[in-house]
Amino acid sequence: MRSVYLSLLLLMWLLALPRAALAFAVDLWPSGEFSGQPVRQQWPEPAAATKPLTLCALYPHLRDAYWLSVNQGMVDEAKRLGVKLQIHEAGGYGALAEQRQQLQRCVQEGSDAILLGAVSYQGLREAIKATPLPVFGLVNDLPSGLVQAKVGVSWYQMGWQIGHWLAQRHPTGSKQVSVALFPGPQASGGNNFVEPGFADAIKGSAIKLVTTERGDNSREIQRTLVQQTLARYPELDYLVGGAIAAEVAVNELAQRHLDRPQVLSTYFSHGVQRGLRRGKILAANSDQMRQQGRLAVAQAICLLQHPDANAEQCPRVMGPPILTLSAPLADPANSLSDGAFRPVYRVE
Repeated sequence: MRSVYLSLLLLMWLLALPRAALAFAVDLWPSGEFSGQPVRQQWPEPAAATKPLTLCALYPHLRDAYWLSVNQGMVDEAKRLGVKLQIHEAGGYGALAEQRQQLQRCVQEGSDAILLGAVSYQGLREAIKATPLPVFGLVNDLPSGLVQAKVGVSWYQMGWQIGHWLAQRHPTGSKQVSVALFPGPQASGGNNFVEPGFADAIKGSAIKLVTTERGDNSREIQRTLVQQTLARYPELDYLVGGAIAAEVAVNELAQRHLDRPQVLSTYFSHGVQRGLRRGKILAANSDQMRQQGRLAVAQAICLLQHPDANAEQCPRVMGPPILTLSAPLADPANSLSDGAFRPVYRVE
C-alpha cells in the first residue's frame, strides 16, 4: 500500500513539472519571398490563446491527401491553442469566383483572420485588398505585400529537388533518358514554379523532357493524361508528376504489366508512401503538409496576439524543410493525416 502511495506522489510530481517547450523545425526566408536560401532554425511553439479568437481557413479543395493532411495539422493546432477554426473549400483550382465570395463570408462569420490557401497567385489581389481582416498565406504562395505573413515552401525548390535527384542519376555523358512531366493544373497552386525548377535542375544532364501534360488534380483527368502519354511515348523512361499523377501511373503500369517508365512524385500522399514502400515509386518530395497546417495556425495566433513582435518571435515567411525521399517515411506524422482522419470543417 505504501509503494502505491509513493508511486502516486511521484506521478503527481512529474505532472506538476513545467512541460519542456516544443519547437518547430522551420526554414525562414528573410527576403519575404520563397526564393533564395532559407535559414534553418527551431521556432518555439506559441502559447495558447489568451482571448477568444476565430480563424477562417480557405482551401482550394479537400479531395486529396495533400489538403486532408493540411486540414488535420490545422485542426490539431487549433485545439492545442484553444481557438475556433472555420474551413471552406472552393471546389477546385478553377473556382476563383467562389473563393472571392468566401473571403467575404469569413468577414460575415465574425472571424478574426483569414488563412488563405489560394486558387490563384494574382487573381485574388483585389478581393484580398477589400477584406478588412488580416490575411495569411496558407501553402500556396501569394504576393508578400498582400498578406500579413505566410507559411509554405518554395515550389520552385520542389521541382528543382526532384529534378536534381534524377539528374544525379543521369549525368552528362551518360545514355540519354526521356521524361514526361505532369505538374497539375496550369497556372495554379505551385505549378507555375515546379516546372521551371525541374527544367533548371535537369539542364546539362542526360535527361530529355519530351512532354509536359497539365491538367486538374482529379484522378480521372490525370489518368487520361497518363494513358495518352503512355500511348504516345511507349519508350518513355520516367514519369514525373504530382502525387495523383504518380498514383494513377502506378496503377496503369500494373494493369499493363509494365516496369517502365519509372515513377517519381513532386509531392507526397498516402499513396506515394505506399508506392515507395512497395518499390513502385522511385523517389518523392514531401513538403510536410501536416506540419504546414500546424505552422499556419501557430503563426496567425502568434501575430494576432503580438502584432508588434519581431520576425524571430513570430516569423513572417516560413515553412518546414522539404524532404526528398527514395524510401518510405519511417514516421509520416508531420506529412500525412492519420488513416482514420476525415475532413473537419469546424473546431469550436
